[in-house]
Formats: sequence, C-alpha cells, structure tokens
Amino acid sequence: MSAFPISSRFKAACSLINNLPVGKFPLILKRICAKIHIKNCEFFTESELSQLTTQFSVSLLDFNDILGACSYAFEQSAYSTIKPDALAATLTLAGMSSEHSTVFSQAWAQTANSVVSNFRDASVMGAPKVMTNNEWSLSINMSNDTLKNTKEASARFEIDLARPHDGGDEETLAVEFTHEELY
Repeated sequence: MSAFPISSRFKAACSLINNLPVGKFPLILKRICAKIHIKNCEFFTESELSQLTTQFSVSLLDFNDILGACSYAFEQSAYSTIKPDALAATLTLAGMSSEHSTVFSQAWAQTANSVVSNFRDASVMGAPKVMTNNEWSLSINMSNDTLKNTKEASARFEIDLARPHDGGDEETLAVEFTHEELY
C-alpha cells in the first residue's frame, strides 16, 4: 500500500532517479531537505544546476522533474509524518530502485524532525510574523474650533512586522486608540 498518491509523472521521475549515482544522491536530498520549507526558493543556483545536469548527463527539464519528485515525496512524508520504512516501500512501489529508496529513507530519517518543524513554522499562511520595531506616541487634543476645553487623549502605536525566514517583506501596522478604548 502506498503512503501517498503516486502519479504517472512521479513514476517517470523515479525512473530518472534510478539513473543517478547512488553515492551522490544523498547530497541532492540533503539540499532539498534544507530548503524545502522556503516558498519560491530554488534548491540550486543556475550554475549548480548546469554542473549537476552535466555531471549526471540529464537534461535540465529531467533534473527539475527529479527535484520536483523528491520535493513532493518529502512534503507528503512531512504532511503525513510517514516513517522511513513506509517511505522506502512507497518509493519502491513507485519504481525507484531499492538502493535509491533506501538512501531516500535514510535521508528522511535524519532530517524528518527538522523538515516537519520548518514546515510547522512556515505553516500554510506563512511563517508567523515577528515584531522587529515599535514606536508609540501620545497626543492630547485640548480644544478644537467648535469646543473649548475638551481633553481627548489618544495613543498611536506603529509596529514593524517581518517573517524571519523571508529576509525582507517588512510590514508596518499602525493602530490608534482613544483613552476610553485603552481602558
């Protein structure tokens, strides 16, 4: 029985994986596990992809299919918290050689906790935002053109928020409260 859905495209990628040298395969899997939780992140740079496709004698399209299949298997394993033995059996069922599926399951056994933790931190809606800066000001309106001797206090807070894994994408949240709203 399969631990996650296996498509024909995944099976085709498994047959491509079988052509990769077993000794170099863990290095690819390690890189994927390190970056899989980051949205829109490339696993390898353009120059690294060029070197890898030359070294493994595969086209860029085929290598991207390999990366996609590995990523899919790790994502499904993290989502369902699949045990390494069940992952190896599923990959073998999909057509991956027993040597490659063993290497894959060993990589999963070593990195499963960190991958699941990273996915949990990044969650579906993105990683939780963290406050990076805050500013506040208190103002008191003593009067206006229609009323004399009014005393309206208000506090304004500006909070800068950012996701720790994104690096940029800072957001400023501004909130203003009257004295009654604060108390």
